[in-house]
Amino acid sequence: MNIPLNKIFRKLSPYVPGEQPSEKNFIKLNTNENPFPVPKEVINAIREQIDGSIRKYPDPEAYGLRKAIGKHYGFDPGWIFAGNGSDEILRLCITAFSSKDDYVAFLHPSYPLYEVLATISDRKPCRVNLKSDFNIPDDFMNIYNLYMKIIANPDSPSGCFHPVDQIRDIAKKLRRVLVIDEAYADFSKDNCLNLVKDFENVIVVRTFSKSFSLAGMRIGYCFGNPRLISALLKIKDSYNLNTISQVAGISAINHYDVMMENCRKIIRNRDYLKGELEKIGFYVFPSSANFILVKPLHIKAEDLYKVLKEKRILVRYFGTPLLKDYLRITIGSKKEIKVLMSAIKEII
Repeated sequence: MNIPLNKIFRKLSPYVPGEQPSEKNFIKLNTNENPFPVPKEVINAIREQIDGSIRKYPDPEAYGLRKAIGKHYGFDPGWIFAGNGSDEILRLCITAFSSKDDYVAFLHPSYPLYEVLATISDRKPCRVNLKSDFNIPDDFMNIYNLYMKIIANPDSPSGCFHPVDQIRDIAKKLRRVLVIDEAYADFSKDNCLNLVKDFENVIVVRTFSKSFSLAGMRIGYCFGNPRLISALLKIKDSYNLNTISQVAGISAINHYDVMMENCRKIIRNRDYLKGELEKIGFYVFPSSANFILVKPLHIKAEDLYKVLKEKRILVRYFGTPLLKDYLRITIGSKKEIKVLMSAIKEII
């Protein structure tokens, strides 16, 4: 039976996530997960909730979580939205702040899901290529100002941090909403959160997946002017964030100091891995995230990826024209990094 599909699917290239092997004996350095466990207090809070009221629907607006986030960062809950991972929030932003056939501009290479979300929302994706050093080009700064824009900062896969003053200049010129995706902000020395209060058209999106070690819980949140947050609340699913995720998020934000210590460990490991790879001739881009982008020496990136996989070490190879010479490596534990370095030295 020839069942008709939405015409959008004819031109859609789906987002391809990093490999998630079913076997347990892989060293996973390919999807930017946190190598450190969540605090035991968060686990206990989850267990208590499982034994408690999961038969009931969750708080539809996740007010308790929004209040906890707001208390930590100094925002009223009306400035905060919580969702089923930052991906849901990105999709809702495109739906709320642009219309059918509008352009949505984003940098490339960056998070590939931006293009997918724009396409399935019946918007026109507008890729703007980054400079060769992965910095923002002048045309993105100075034109496309009638388009909604999305910027990852720090960016992925480069790890590049775009200066706050540069982002501020974009927000100032833009006549639409600017979405700043700060999934990796806790690994950087700076962030764009203050721009939310300076500009009515700025939304800053964050996640519990990276720095809080809660990728499996799918907890995202964003900051924005209450008028923008109100729009997101109007169009979200009825119960978009489950009870256990809300409880985990509240407990995690209340143990922020533990998370930050884990982030500091990751930053130290990042610097260590960068130094070790540079010693053997790899080019390593400066990173403000929990990963590094590297160009191998004496071996093709794809070949190194394949041999490492045979040794049960996963790193990320994208294979696109702009990235075919590079690998992205998640910063793991010190033990994992030493195993990785030993394998690379053996291979080359």
